Amino acid sequence: MKNIQSRYFSSLMRKENLNYYNFYLFIFFITIAPATVCGQYEYKNVDSYKSFLQKNTVQNTLQLDKKIQKQYSNIIDEKNNELIERLKSKDFLFDTVAYPYLNSIFNHVLLSNSLDKNRFHFFIDRTFDVNAYSFEDGTVVCNLGLLGGMENESQLAMVFCHEIGHYLLMHSNKSIISQLNKYNSHEFLTQIKQIKKQEYNTKKQLEDLLLTDVFDRSRHSRGQEKAADSLGMILFSYTNYGAKTVPAIFDYLNSAEGLLNAITIQSFLGKEKITIDDFSVAAPSKRMHFGTTEKKEIIDSLKTHPDCDKRKLQMQSFFGLNPKPGVDFITGSKQDLEKIKKYALFEEAKYSKDKGNLGLYLYQLIQIDAMFPADKYTKSWIYNTLTSLYTHHKAHTFHEVVNAVYIPKNDKDQYATLLKLLDNLSLEKLDEIINAYYANNNSFITITKN
Repeated sequence: MKNIQSRYFSSLMRKENLNYYNFYLFIFFITIAPATVCGQYEYKNVDSYKSFLQKNTVQNTLQLDKKIQKQYSNIIDEKNNELIERLKSKDFLFDTVAYPYLNSIFNHVLLSNSLDKNRFHFFIDRTFDVNAYSFEDGTVVCNLGLLGGMENESQLAMVFCHEIGHYLLMHSNKSIISQLNKYNSHEFLTQIKQIKKQEYNTKKQLEDLLLTDVFDRSRHSRGQEKAADSLGMILFSYTNYGAKTVPAIFDYLNSAEGLLNAITIQSFLGKEKITIDDFSVAAPSKRMHFGTTEKKEIIDSLKTHPDCDKRKLQMQSFFGLNPKPGVDFITGSKQDLEKIKKYALFEEAKYSKDKGNLGLYLYQLIQIDAMFPADKYTKSWIYNTLTSLYTHHKAHTFHEVVNAVYIPKNDKDQYATLLKLLDNLSLEKLDEIINAYYANNNSFITITKN
């Protein structure tokens, strides 16, 4: 750890007087908007951000060997264009609730480590995936789905430290450059030529070669994750946050499935007095897929994150040797975070609706309703989504708004169970469900056009 610290932080990490951070010690009193209020999704600085990305790409490209400069630039340009397109498509959240809260935690990490704020951009991805990620240009993104298992700001700060660690260690750039050097190497090109000359099994041999390369990259990624953890812990040590609960992040990551699972589909139907035959809500078989499939053993073996239990032990050991006292909340309070987490659930669901995935939207609403049964808006949204599905079913556009490409994670995957149920419903049965749901909740339902 000392070697990492001396190498990367001798110039960056000068401990400042704690009074310097008094700005962050104020209580960020957040008035949470009602669930019916939509977030803001337009990024006002797209043009300046685009210029920043272009300048950063040029600077990084000029430092490379000329033989890979064009390939590198094309790869980064493609990534940048996709990112800009996602910003324009309102895939990110820039509201007055979650964004300023999380951005303040992120900025606290930067200021605590004397890092230049102008080198970084912080975004919130509206997806439910339990993840955070970063790019070679210093952009750090937190998915809304990550918030569900966070107990305090200290844990969020540690996640941000990890992603900043990736950037400071230039992991993204190094991975791209390493792959480009490999693909342009004499050895690799010779292998390709030899395979292409063969008369038989050419396709399989090329696939095996590329698969071997993917495994190699995965192994390197695991090493990068460990390095980002190590550097992230050092970054975290310079914040005002305490480390007592931070290792518990890995318990959440180890068990997180991404999608909410507060109630089974069978329990929901029973609660709403909806009668369905047992086959329709039986657990889907592992062999049952809603679209194309991949081999699970390959997916599992290519996970980029190393074993969470090992990472937890590493973090416990580090902070055991380097105790980090501090507070769990600086920007807000436990109550504020809980409100943000609830708000995030509604935003995740609305994102599914905005993307035209009414099947996922319905599933998320069912789970939210189980968590917050007193929220009358959710019941209206469930009813109106069911009626919208009926309209699509009648117009033969049902599978345009219900995900037809989904692989069940296990036999208890409730989203897969809902998809199977929807896939088996006749128009008449869907009408029965709508009527039964309305009869059970009519005092809460406001009918609107979806």
